[in-house]
Amino acid sequence: MRKSRTALFLMEMIVIMFFFSLTAAVCIRVFVKAHLVGRDTKDLNNAVLLAENAGELFYEYGEDFKDHENEVRENLPEGYSVELTTSDDGDFMYLDFAYYSPDKEEPVYTLTYKKNIQEVRGK
Repeated sequence: MRKSRTALFLMEMIVIMFFFSLTAAVCIRVFVKAHLVGRDTKDLNNAVLLAENAGELFYEYGEDFKDHENEVRENLPEGYSVELTTSDDGDFMYLDFAYYSPDKEEPVYTLTYKKNIQEVRGK
């Protein structure tokens, strides 16, 4: 009789340990996912701030924006990069902004600014 009580107790302990192990694994996955979401949010916030700065410089300097690109790049966190491409079609100037994270190949954030060239030249 004593033997069966011990076996039942051990079986109950195994089930409890399995339940707590499963719960711990789920909690660890949730915490890792929260960490990744937080990091992505931080990257996106940095990208938006840098895009705003680049846009303000673009609207301020217009055709002379190339002379002021380094002001955007000097505020980048280490390992991150930004791609600034200017173009025009005769009526409008465009600035394409792309922000890259060191651990992703796709840009974290992209934005295109558009400015009327007649306003830039003062016509």
